[in-house]
Amino acid sequence: MVTTELTKLVVAANPDYWRKDAKGGKLPYLDGITFTFLPDAQPRVSGVKSGSLAATMFTSATEAKQIKDLQKNKAITTIISPMDYYPTIWMNHKIAPFSSKNARLALSHALDREKWLKVRQKGLGMIPDSIVGPNNIMYNKKNYAGFDLAAAKADVAAYKTETGKDLEFSLPYVSASADATANAILIQQMCAAAGIKVNLLSQTTAEAIAKAFPMQYQMLPLLLMEGTGTGFILPFLVSDMSGGNPNHFITKTAAAVPALKGLPVYFGILNISSFKDTVSENLLFAARGESNLAKKKKLYQQATAQLQAEAHVTNISMLAYSLSYKDLGGVGELPLAAGGPRRLVTNFGIDWTGVWSTK
Repeated sequence: MVTTELTKLVVAANPDYWRKDAKGGKLPYLDGITFTFLPDAQPRVSGVKSGSLAATMFTSATEAKQIKDLQKNKAITTIISPMDYYPTIWMNHKIAPFSSKNARLALSHALDREKWLKVRQKGLGMIPDSIVGPNNIMYNKKNYAGFDLAAAKADVAAYKTETGKDLEFSLPYVSASADATANAILIQQMCAAAGIKVNLLSQTTAEAIAKAFPMQYQMLPLLLMEGTGTGFILPFLVSDMSGGNPNHFITKTAAAVPALKGLPVYFGILNISSFKDTVSENLLFAARGESNLAKKKKLYQQATAQLQAEAHVTNISMLAYSLSYKDLGGVGELPLAAGGPRRLVTNFGIDWTGVWSTK
C-alpha cells in the first residue's frame, strides 16, 4: 500500500510476489493501481467511457440501468457475477417496532418485489421467494412473506391492536447516491400503501457500517449474505457462533481471565438483527455438523423455513455485481493458484494479478 485516503487507495506491485505466469514471467503485470471511491454511478460511467477510469464496478441493486447501458457499448467490456448476493433487510428485534413479529411481517408483505425488479433493477435480477437465492443450499420458499398488500394491511392492524401505536420506523439510506435515494423513496411509497410510515434517514456509508455492529438503527438494508454455501450466511443468523460450546477456546479464555470476560459477546455481534431463535439455531448447527449432503441440505432448508416463519429477516431483491473496463487485457484469465478457473467478478472486484494495460 502506498497511500490511503477517505476516498482513494493507491497500491504498488509487490516486487517479491511469488507467482509466475504460464511462461515464467513475473507477476503482477501492473506497476500499481489507484482505487477511487465514487458513490454516484454517473461519474463511474463517464470515467470508463472517457478512459479516465480503466475499470469501474456497479451493483444491480441500484445501478442496473448503467449496467445494461454499458453492456450495449461495443468499446467497453462488461462482465457480471452470478445472482448469488442476497441483500437483507435487518430488523432490530431489541427495539420497537420490529421487536414485534406483526411489524416484521407487515414490512415484508408490503414490499412489491416485482415492481422493484421492473422499476429499480430494470429487469436485471429475479423476484426473491426466499431469504437466499436458488443456488444456495439453504434455499427454501416455505413461509416466505412475499408481497401481499392485504396481508400487510392486516399485519399493520394487528400491530396497532398489539401495541396501541401506528407502525412507523426510520430507513437509513446513503443520500450521496442518487440511485440509493431513489431506492429509499420507492420503499417509503410501498410501505405507505400498506399504512406504514417510513422516515428517511440520510447517512454516509461509513456511518451505516459503524452503527450496524452493534445495530443502532430500527432496521438497515445491508448486503452481508452471499454465495452457495453458509460461510457468509450462518454467522449473521445465530446468536452464538460457538453453538453454546462451553469448551470453545474463547469461552474458556473469558472464564479464566477476568479482564476478557466480555469476549463471548463477539459470538453474536454479526447477528445485527439481535434475535435468538432456538429452533433455527439448532437446525443450523445440526446441518453444519451433518456429513450426509442430502440430510445437511434438508436441515438447512428447515432452518430457512423457521427463519421465514418468524420473519426474522427479509429482502426485496437478489443482486449481481458487474465490472466494466476498457484497454485492459488478461481479465479473468489467470487461474487459481491451486488450479481451476476463478469467478470473473465478485463483490470485491477482480483478481488484478494477471491484468495488463493494452494502451
